[in-house]
Amino acid sequence: MVKMKINGKVVKAEEGQSVLETAKANGILIPTLCSQDALKPYGACRLCIVEIAKNGRTTVETSCTYPAEEGLEVKTNTPRILEGRKMVIALLLARCPSVPSIKKLAQEYGIKDCPPQIKKENDECILCGLCVRACNEVVKAGAIQFAKSGLYKIVDSPFHRTAEDCIACGSCVFICPTGVIKKKDEQETPSGPKRLIENWQVEHKLRECKKCGNPFAPEPHLEKVRQEKNLPGEFFNLCQSCRQYPVVDEDKCLGCGGCMENCPLGAMELDDKGGYDKKAHLYPQNCTACHSCEPICPVQAIS
Repeated sequence: MVKMKINGKVVKAEEGQSVLETAKANGILIPTLCSQDALKPYGACRLCIVEIAKNGRTTVETSCTYPAEEGLEVKTNTPRILEGRKMVIALLLARCPSVPSIKKLAQEYGIKDCPPQIKKENDECILCGLCVRACNEVVKAGAIQFAKSGLYKIVDSPFHRTAEDCIACGSCVFICPTGVIKKKDEQETPSGPKRLIENWQVEHKLRECKKCGNPFAPEPHLEKVRQEKNLPGEFFNLCQSCRQYPVVDEDKCLGCGGCMENCPLGAMELDDKGGYDKKAHLYPQNCTACHSCEPICPVQAIS
């Protein structure tokens, strides 16, 4: 643990935390558009700038990329910082004047319009990079990247053609702060239900549940997960609503751990109550109801 000050208040930070994470943990608001807990810090939007006082010098830094250190003094709302944020918001407003999240920020900071010398573009992408980073860091599909540079920089599929590596998982749609990425699930098409990611010109078939018949996820997405986890081919035959999770009969359970060792997703653990009193315990948040644990149990304690 390290101690530092934010706006004159002494706070504690975990080793490896950023200034932004430390502020969040202590209820101190620092605005940001490109920060997301599941992704590495990026510092693209510049909204999270703060003043850092260290070794007698004061600098302006992005709080999401600056590590929390012993003895740091951080100020989040000085006139210098507020003016810097206003300039960033004015530039975003010039680029995306119709995006609700940008309009809300502008209203909060008292910005009615962008400076007259800045041309309005009426775009919707703020180039925060969240979609690109999610696709590369979390999904690991690498289907989209930044293209071009400077004023002409955009997020795009390779050569502005169909993103062949896109699995239509929809992560880019979910994480986009402006809603510019469009996803559409079409139930009735000649070849069955499909998912379209319009921005990347992608169209993939949706898997239909073998029990209820409802389409629930794109085929390439499920296949990628299945291969990564080395799951059996029929693993995703049922949708989440139709899955019947295994039930452990603790009176029969020997605590041998066979189910735990053979569970492909780590959904089974031994609940150690001390001594020899160990019982299998199911964690439904990890379980996909494949029932691969059932035939493993030597005393049929799982059903």
